[in-house]
Amino acid sequence: MVLLTAGAAPDRGPGARALPAGIDLQALKPHLVNLSDGRFSSGGQLRTTSEDIDAIFSNYLPAFVAEHGGVDVPLLFWAHGGLVDETAGITGAAAQIPWWLSNGVYPIFFIWETGLFEAIGSLLGGGNRDAVPAPGALADRGFFADAWNKTYELLARPLGPKVWGQMKTSAAQSVAADGGALYVARALAGYVGRNPQALRLHAAGHSAGSIFHSYFLPAYAGMQAGVDFSTLNLLAPAINTADFTTRLQPLLGAANGIGHLGMFSMEKETEEEDTLPGGYTRSLLCLIRASLEVQPNTPILGLQESVNADAALTSMFAGPQADVVWSVSNNGPKSARTSATSHGAFDNDPDTMTSVLVRVLDREDVIGFRAMEPLAAPAAPAAPSAPAPAKAQASGPGTGDRYAVCVGINRFAHLPAGSWLNGCVNDAEDFAALLGSGYGFSDSQIDVLTDAAASKEAVLGRLGEAMDRAASEGLKHLVFTFSSHGTQVPDTSGDEADHADEAFATYDLDQAGDQWDPSTLIIDDELHDLFARATPGLLVEVVLDTCHSGTGLKALDLLPGRRPRFLPPPTPIGLERTATADPRAFRDLVARSAGAGTGSGRPVLLAGCRSDQTSADAVFEGRYNGAFTYYLLKELAADPTRTRRVLMGAVSKSLLGARFDQRAQLEGPVAAKATAWGTAFAKTAG
Repeated sequence: MVLLTAGAAPDRGPGARALPAGIDLQALKPHLVNLSDGRFSSGGQLRTTSEDIDAIFSNYLPAFVAEHGGVDVPLLFWAHGGLVDETAGITGAAAQIPWWLSNGVYPIFFIWETGLFEAIGSLLGGGNRDAVPAPGALADRGFFADAWNKTYELLARPLGPKVWGQMKTSAAQSVAADGGALYVARALAGYVGRNPQALRLHAAGHSAGSIFHSYFLPAYAGMQAGVDFSTLNLLAPAINTADFTTRLQPLLGAANGIGHLGMFSMEKETEEEDTLPGGYTRSLLCLIRASLEVQPNTPILGLQESVNADAALTSMFAGPQADVVWSVSNNGPKSARTSATSHGAFDNDPDTMTSVLVRVLDREDVIGFRAMEPLAAPAAPAAPSAPAPAKAQASGPGTGDRYAVCVGINRFAHLPAGSWLNGCVNDAEDFAALLGSGYGFSDSQIDVLTDAAASKEAVLGRLGEAMDRAASEGLKHLVFTFSSHGTQVPDTSGDEADHADEAFATYDLDQAGDQWDPSTLIIDDELHDLFARATPGLLVEVVLDTCHSGTGLKALDLLPGRRPRFLPPPTPIGLERTATADPRAFRDLVARSAGAGTGSGRPVLLAGCRSDQTSADAVFEGRYNGAFTYYLLKELAADPTRTRRVLMGAVSKSLLGARFDQRAQLEGPVAAKATAWGTAFAKTAG
């Protein structure tokens, strides 16, 4: 999930590389330190001031610490590669920050633009190419490829050390008297001095981010705050070995230093198979060693050859305070995996990033990292503000005697990213997969509506078409699953004793005055009206994994990896109008249908919680799902022949065992409870 809003990013003027549409810079500010030549950036896409840093350590971080137990809360400082421009740095941070937060880690990203993006682009083949013979097929033949690489390195030397040296200067200036990183180090030291048990400190850097940290971490250590950095993880580090042994290695095991150093980089053979623009058929670290450092063939920490040739480094990585993982290594412990096969891939490689997280949290039950989409080229048009539908398997109610509508909504057109969910799309797609593999539904008989495809009009339209088919074409089995936020709105029909209707948020959920706009969510009365149209021969099965009342929130949303699927009314006045609601039982959704007592024409409801509880969006096996949906699918796969009553008893037992407060609910005729899910039942008045 990228931190996005429905609006587009503002225009930054001619020549500026625009951020992708919808990145919420204000939401990012508590996690970004934007630097230009080492000092706080006063221009560009995002300005950072000393007041912004003060707000992080006096407001945002303390609130996060309090919400996560108050003791040993992980704080991570990330430094990207030094030749990354501001737009790429911010966009990468926006894509990573929700992942760190969902794992209970507070991330702070240094965006340390140097203004050298065009220079490095020219160096790597984007500038005057007339002087550079295109390698063509020569690059594909070993001897000629090696000769071309050496020629490339010679051509890069006149500009290379100047570009690289300027980048290093920017990192050094960040801890000068007016440097932004020095100000952050002081603020951090002040906070941990006042709260010595609150945080566990961690740092990570990709490529030249290792150079940045070689200044930031010693600056912090010199303040003698009394709290060490538990881990430093370097991905394909571009720091030369001399600078590493001078500035970073002395911190290993030292007071206020670094507890453990981890390094992830490519083995020699993989390094030699990497490519760069302009025809260079080695990695960026190879080019840095040959052409960007002042002295040719300067040893670089991230190169396997450099480590193997240095007895002191080899001994360090074999000792208890450091280790190295050479790519590709994806079969070992979860803390020691990497599958990156290019220099730029490490900070987007699921194995590498998940391993870093495992080291930060010191446990393996984490939410795994998913690779983000690559950043579009500067000339590409801006991305649309509304995310495209994740999946839509069919365009209508299909054919045959069965049909399913599986709805999952993580993102919402008019809600900030902080209100989005994570597991609803997985719920919909997982349920669709089970229907296809275990219950005989073909692809044409399943609609999966996710995110932007799941508007109110689309969802009710599919259900309405299915009811029409039941009357005209003999549809026998309808399955409707819905995973999203639940909420309440004031009752306008007069049928609720508590003066509130339960409602289900669709993608287009929006505010109208003090309440949610009824035209942008599905009200329970609307579902009643639809289900009342069920013919006696139609089996209607409804699975709701969403919250329906705020009274059971408790502290569920404070647990790492869990979030309640509930949205309160959008304003204090709106909340007051529904605060006295006494939510009715889910059985009303079933019993009030006009078809009650007509056997299979009466719907069967499986709900993720009682009407006074919340359903959880949570992590299972490194992946988000609704807690109810996860256990329901697991139990259906294990034994689909059990009665609905026994099935739901097993689901509730699993929820209880995993310490979820919610209790699954089964509503329907007595005969339905005594038969297996997915099977019709006899007419009964019960």
